[in-house]
Amino acid sequence: MEFEWSLYSTPEIPQAEVHESFEDPFCLRILPGGGPMAEHSRFLCLGKGLSGKPLFSLYSSDGHRMRPIATRAMTESESYFYERKAKESL
Repeated sequence: MEFEWSLYSTPEIPQAEVHESFEDPFCLRILPGGGPMAEHSRFLCLGKGLSGKPLFSLYSSDGHRMRPIATRAMTESESYFYERKAKESL
């Protein structure tokens, strides 16, 4: 998958770590059901980098390129949701 970083606004989390979280075999890509995020083609990704740090990313995509916009550490409830879904897929 190809990445474009022109919109990325979170310098404290390295691009490489964000890229790894999108490559996580258990990552969850969430498409909003409606509202402003859907109107602007914004999506969510919950995944872990190789360091094991759980990351929550907001991104856009045109189907060919991923355009990360912002990333932060997952909250406790997001991490629980991610872990539960990862166990379900085993």
